[in-house]
Amino acid sequence: MSFVETIRNAGIIGAGGAGFPTYVKMQSSPDTLICNAAECEPLLYTDYYVIQNHIEGVVRGILLAKAHLGAERAVFAIKEKRHELFPAIEKAIKEAGGGIEIFTLGDYYPAGDEQSLVHDVTGRIVPQNGIPIQVNVVVNNVLTFFQLWNAIENNVPVTERYVSVVGRVKHPYVAVVPIGTPFSVLAKRAEPEPGTVMLEGGVMMGHIRNPEDTVTKTTGALVFLEEGNPAVHEKVASFQSVTRFSKSACCQCTECTVLCPRFNLGHDIEPHMIMRTLNYGLDANSSVAQAAYLCCQCGVCSMFACPFGLSPKRVYADFRARLKEFNIPAREHAADPFNDAKKLPSKRLKARLNILDIDVKAEFIGTLPYPGPYKIRMKQHIGAPATPIVKIGDRVRAGQVLATVKTEELGTPVHSPAAGDVLEITEEFITIGSES
Repeated sequence: MSFVETIRNAGIIGAGGAGFPTYVKMQSSPDTLICNAAECEPLLYTDYYVIQNHIEGVVRGILLAKAHLGAERAVFAIKEKRHELFPAIEKAIKEAGGGIEIFTLGDYYPAGDEQSLVHDVTGRIVPQNGIPIQVNVVVNNVLTFFQLWNAIENNVPVTERYVSVVGRVKHPYVAVVPIGTPFSVLAKRAEPEPGTVMLEGGVMMGHIRNPEDTVTKTTGALVFLEEGNPAVHEKVASFQSVTRFSKSACCQCTECTVLCPRFNLGHDIEPHMIMRTLNYGLDANSSVAQAAYLCCQCGVCSMFACPFGLSPKRVYADFRARLKEFNIPAREHAADPFNDAKKLPSKRLKARLNILDIDVKAEFIGTLPYPGPYKIRMKQHIGAPATPIVKIGDRVRAGQVLATVKTEELGTPVHSPAAGDVLEITEEFITIGSES
């Protein structure tokens, strides 16, 4: 089986974001390969413990990918504040024969944004509506590289992942969690404070979830925050209230644009302009509207920059959902010469969001004990959902393929996290009851 086929069959997708299938990136020819270990969101220790526990596998995964892609340069990008991990990283690189350089980042948000990271490491700017390979770069999360190594060397598919459970909880922790585990199980172990709201993914870019939702390959964190927290309010406010408040309060101060990470890379996006359209209407073919496709939804504009707490992020998300096509002409662009000075210090962001008091190191507890049943989603990434190949009543083993995607479709198979019986099959999920 080829390198690419092994990666696809193991079900490996981007572990740090939207979950783009990794096998597609492994069919490119970059000159630079970046391991993203920046841990962008506040409070999280997911990547931290992946590095602490599996750095040898991560390094070997990077080198396997580097050799396969023919990349000239491999970079391990990590925040300087994680300096206590550097000796282990350096040792693993040396023992593997070298060929990887460590690139340190400041403690700013969003340090792990893919396009910002590419610019920091290489000085190149990913084109508008583009992806890193257009500037000869491939970026993968640190956990993705470990999973790649585990698939190539040990034939192990993705059936579990590291998850941070943090925020206003009694016991903040990081655990290895089987795919399909209910969020309620993770929450019970953490003991959230009364009146908190659960976010999947992170404080800034995460989404509010319910206890019955389950862990997928992209679930990097569950964060619990009080209902009145600015980050929660930004997510729960109705779009009608967002637009009504914005129409009356936006003073066009441009602070949202000044601090926008994508604007500072030279992209044709100005958040204050999208707010102006709420009063004066919007031409869907204008560059102002098309900028909705350039917004990375990092939340800097709404949760830090705006003095009134308005949300250009939400307005962009609404326009993006409604626009069916776009045609922004390619143009030459350059980063703002003051880009570095405009990077948002993580500590200031945490202070604004009232989370400095819960910025503590989470404990690693190993594998989270849970006997099942597991509810495994058929769609866990960008691309086509998987189609079940098992039937109700089948006995399956841990790691067995439950559902596949056609070769011509973008997607990866889904595997069982445990041995057990197939209890239920729907278009959205398969439920596995583990053996006692």
